[in-house]
Amino acid sequence: MPARSISAERCKSNTPALPDVPMIRSMEELLAALRARRDELQLTHERIDDIAGWASGYCGKLMAPEPIKNLGWLSFGLALDSLGVALVMIENPDQIKRVENRWIPRERPRNAAPAVGKGRRHADF
Repeated sequence: MPARSISAERCKSNTPALPDVPMIRSMEELLAALRARRDELQLTHERIDDIAGWASGYCGKLMAPEPIKNLGWLSFGLALDSLGVALVMIENPDQIKRVENRWIPRERPRNAAPAVGKGRRHADF
């Protein structure tokens, strides 16, 4: 196995089950969890701005009851880091039941060689 590849079994062993923690399924739920963590740590928006390296007042725009700004590629990670939290992706059994009959497997395995005579122009994501 290549060194950079992480098996699902290895990830499972490093991530403890958290049965008492609500599942986050939307941006609204994520923001509610971030606000709860902010309150738990008793941090001001100014302090979070400072820790995250944001301009003064940015945290207030992100965590307002009706957010003025959205978490983006950079602010998402900085928000998590400044509050000392991380996310773990887990399967949602209820949602799987709703959609699994619509899952269609790939015809060609991921990272398979391209067909003969055809160059690979785009990554197979």
